[in-house]
Amino acid sequence: MLAKSVRVAAAAAACAAIATAAYATTHNGQGNGRTTAQSVGGHPQTEVAQRLAQPHRVPRNGLVKGMRLPVEDYMLSNADTAQVEDARSAVESSCMQREGFTFNPPSARDTVPAGYDEANMERRYGLIDDAVARTHGYQLPGAADPSQEQAESDAEEKAENRTDAWDKALDEVCIPEANKKIGIINPTDPAGELSAQSLEATKTQAPVAKALAAWSSCMNRAGYSLRSPLDAPAAFPPAAAGHTVTKPSQAEEKTATADVTCKKSSRLVAVWYKAEVAYQTKQIAPHKEQLQAQKARNTKLVDNARAVLATSGNQ
Repeated sequence: MLAKSVRVAAAAAACAAIATAAYATTHNGQGNGRTTAQSVGGHPQTEVAQRLAQPHRVPRNGLVKGMRLPVEDYMLSNADTAQVEDARSAVESSCMQREGFTFNPPSARDTVPAGYDEANMERRYGLIDDAVARTHGYQLPGAADPSQEQAESDAEEKAENRTDAWDKALDEVCIPEANKKIGIINPTDPAGELSAQSLEATKTQAPVAKALAAWSSCMNRAGYSLRSPLDAPAAFPPAAAGHTVTKPSQAEEKTATADVTCKKSSRLVAVWYKAEVAYQTKQIAPHKEQLQAQKARNTKLVDNARAVLATSGNQ
């Protein structure tokens, strides 16, 4: 199995820069209780719901147009992940009703992550589209106000009258039932580990390092001191609770626009993508059995989810 420490290191290096999205509300599949959100690709910088059109399997815009990494063949799409979460919620809701409690989580399909899947190609190398840079800066389009999300979560908790007994029924009876009927999303995640590993490992390869240096020099000439595009968003964090940013500041807009311009002149995205494709192609072979098992598990998850949703009328 790919070393988890490598994945953690890669995620830590990238999470401050790669904007990702999350489902509005989900729980972990391990039977240890619910969490507020499930982040995509192991990069939990932006845990706000994205009410956007479902991304395409292969990006159609910007500098990543037409790019798809080999490891994505083994990943569950974000749309399918939402469907699985909804099926799990249907099982848990019915179970909680039998236990004498109310549990009505909102649909995971009402919120769509920024990328097609865990690889998050749309923001894997940071900003990749001029129009997005000019309009939204480093923010994700359609980001919900965190305070609004918290208010909705609080209202949901109050309506369900959650108590220790409620938690016990969900954790010890209903989540295990969903685990059995639907399955658990990524109990192991070799595809995600390889995705994070390749991003980290390739950035020090000579062609990528050269392109990164060229990007940094371009940014310096434009008046911005940055070593990597993965560092840039940290200077412009998402809106704080109670504040919804509809337009980036002039400084953010200029920085973001320069960022994309410098990616073009340095060919950073094309170079990094080529390096990742080569790296992943070599690494897939020795982990083929694990990856194929993950792919088969994903297929079974989706089949189970669709069967449950068809029965519950929520498909």
